[in-house]
Amino acid sequence: MFYPLSTFIGLRYAYSRKSDSFGRFVSWLSMIGIMLGSIGLIVIMSVMNGFENEMQKNILQYLPQAQIIGQANRLSTIQYPLTSIPTINQVDNIVPLVTADVILQSTKNITISTLIGIEPNQYDPISSRIYGGSYASLQQGKYNIILGRHLADLLNIDIGDTIRLMVPEVSQITPVGKIPSQRIFNVSALFAANRDIEQSVVYLNIDDAAKLMRYPPNTITSWRLYLNNPLNIESIVTTKLPEGLHFDDWRAKRGELFQAISMEKNVMGLLISLIVIVAAFNIITSLSLLVMEKQNEIAILKTQGLTHKGIMMIFIIQGASSGVVGTVLGCLIGLFISYNLSDIMSTLGLTFSGIRLPSVVDITQVVIVFIALLMLSIVSTLYPAYRAAKTQPAEALRYE
Repeated sequence: MFYPLSTFIGLRYAYSRKSDSFGRFVSWLSMIGIMLGSIGLIVIMSVMNGFENEMQKNILQYLPQAQIIGQANRLSTIQYPLTSIPTINQVDNIVPLVTADVILQSTKNITISTLIGIEPNQYDPISSRIYGGSYASLQQGKYNIILGRHLADLLNIDIGDTIRLMVPEVSQITPVGKIPSQRIFNVSALFAANRDIEQSVVYLNIDDAAKLMRYPPNTITSWRLYLNNPLNIESIVTTKLPEGLHFDDWRAKRGELFQAISMEKNVMGLLISLIVIVAAFNIITSLSLLVMEKQNEIAILKTQGLTHKGIMMIFIIQGASSGVVGTVLGCLIGLFISYNLSDIMSTLGLTFSGIRLPSVVDITQVVIVFIALLMLSIVSTLYPAYRAAKTQPAEALRYE
């Protein structure tokens, strides 16, 4: 196969068995370092993406992901009907919502949670998690409530029992003074999700919740937005709303958790990147040694008419070949591990039985890693290649 002269010589320097053994050893170290770095980056990012995805599915799909709220954390559906809400990208559905922090009291215990008032004829993610009852039991005027399994255990109650709900932020005047708005509710069903959600929210009929909140007719807390990508909340809250309305989103209560995951992903990526940086320095070292060894050959090539650009290309190809091979192998191995991570961990006995390690491969991230490592490999060769091109034939051949 025909190669340009610079490419032929560069590949010969890289893979010839007659080349300097120490230089070849350093080149192999560079290739292995870049390969391990790319494997680590792809696997770590895939695992952290998996954790974010699991947290999004297990937590954010049940909580109000974004809300459009009016003054005093309430709005009139007559003044701000659904038609007054502008079209917002990435919003799947908009429904009315009544929500507040509440105190729940049973005969055995007392705790706090967040009520969510919903309409039973509209879809809610919790509807597929209900057992021992039905989602349709939340009929207006029945004053039924659906609790999480963990919360029911904490309060020592079951389906058919009653529970008192109190709203500290809403008071009513009685002969004994101001007391929180409260009412007895019947436990009509339970739901099973995850421990956090089971304790964080309770579900009422939206009209029953509005009465508990002492709302006037046609008043809700907010318009609830269902998003197809809750983590991309920044692009949602920048939408311009009618005067008197503003956004509230999941970051108010769960923002620190996802910020911690994002920070951990960035830190792990930075630490793994140190392997690649060391490999890049190895490329510089091995090429510098090769340039010193090949001074006479470089001088001869120059006297034969090879240009400065041709000399540089020899050593760029020789050094970049390690980076290209290491990057390609690393990305392929990293993708294989990421797609089969749970099976690999189970085979090695590093996971509990039945628990799968989440892993989500983002092809965009893989492409960015691939291009970045290729560019780093090429940039690492520029200085030694420039030094080689600056070789003066007369100086190099003076004592020959």
